[in-house]
Amino acid sequence: MSEQESESHDYLLESWLEFNDVIDAHPEIRELLFDAVTGLPTTPLLFPRIRMLLEERGEVSLLCLNVVRYSKIEEIYGWKVFDDVMREVARSLENIAGTVLRDSDIIAELMISGNSFVVVLSPPRNSVKIDTDARQMIVQKVQSSVRERLVDIMEPALFKKFGCYVGASTIQFEENVRLERLVHHGLEEALADSTSREELDAEQRKTALREIIAQEQVRTLVHPIFDLQDMSVVGYEALSRGPVDSEFERPDKLFKVAYDADLVLKLERLCRKKAIEAAASIPDGRLLFINIEPEAVADPELREIMTTTLLAQSTITPDRIVLEITERSAIADFVSFRSTLEYVRALGFKIAVDDAGAGYGSLQCLAEVHPEWLKVDLSLVRDCDTDDVRASLIASLVTFADRMGVNLIAEGIETTEELATLREIGVRYAQGFLFTVPVEPFPADSDFEGLKDL
Repeated sequence: MSEQESESHDYLLESWLEFNDVIDAHPEIRELLFDAVTGLPTTPLLFPRIRMLLEERGEVSLLCLNVVRYSKIEEIYGWKVFDDVMREVARSLENIAGTVLRDSDIIAELMISGNSFVVVLSPPRNSVKIDTDARQMIVQKVQSSVRERLVDIMEPALFKKFGCYVGASTIQFEENVRLERLVHHGLEEALADSTSREELDAEQRKTALREIIAQEQVRTLVHPIFDLQDMSVVGYEALSRGPVDSEFERPDKLFKVAYDADLVLKLERLCRKKAIEAAASIPDGRLLFINIEPEAVADPELREIMTTTLLAQSTITPDRIVLEITERSAIADFVSFRSTLEYVRALGFKIAVDDAGAGYGSLQCLAEVHPEWLKVDLSLVRDCDTDDVRASLIASLVTFADRMGVNLIAEGIETTEELATLREIGVRYAQGFLFTVPVEPFPADSDFEGLKDL
């Protein structure tokens, strides 16, 4: 090490107060070395500490917490929301200093405005080198601690798109290798370790889903759809749920893993089967709305099951079943899709398009499919009583539905103010938590007597 480098090394290690004075005098330095979102230092400021540990101990261990699926959060909610997520992750790491982490462990960001954090672990107290099992235990504790805190403070819909995995590496002192290259190599290993944990996690989820499908551990709940003119029930949406209190209880997680594991058709078949079995006790004259993925419309088993044994065992007939097209995946070939739908219609089934107004895809689906039923997405319904733009968009859909002879359903109603606005606009049918939560099939009409006053 040259004399100049040595002086710089000692300066950063021993003169932090003077260093802060320099930063205060030159804000451009802070912009280069500290992340503006979290306020944490970035990797270059770790080098003096790492150099000291390598010279004293011969090795240093690094953790790397990688926030995955971050682009989806940014894509849907915007960069400001993702910045908030990164701040909360930083706070979570700082909150476990002195417990899961030591006070002497250094927390930093890998790079400015990135999606990864670095922790330089302080050396073990009773040995020169860190034990591999002890390092692994720290990895697991840090990962679980951050997730446990964030699940309590983040919006549920946002947390579903969040994921973080922690990896680790230990770098050894090598006199002939430049420090910066040693550190970067160690960080690459830690990131690769976090990626392998994510891949292992994904494989375990796929295995769990295969077990759920094999053992038919899918339940059906129903959510009533009301005629707003007299608050009578016109039908029920069948909602599939996985095992109670498991991560697969919600359908979005079920189908996310199903797409990753190429199990969509098998899961669709099981959900349809359970819904039709539940329909054995559906009240006379009520419709049953069954969600179906676009690619499942062409499933040969759809035609067979819905017209043979399973349907024969139920009291419901095809003309009382509405296939509700969801858009978890894009429709690649509308010509083929439309021709398949016409065959399904010929069997007696009706078609609904879900999430109208949620995006370009749903509007294209609406134009191509010509459904009998149309559902207004809850993103438009939410706050429609105070948002003129949302109310105007819903009014446009009401006009379209009237002209085309389509039955319009507003979903996701939660307040009496939203309900009053929708009635004023001219929406005929509705469902939402304002009326009831999804329940076991099938509630008695008397359960909804109180709704007539709404």
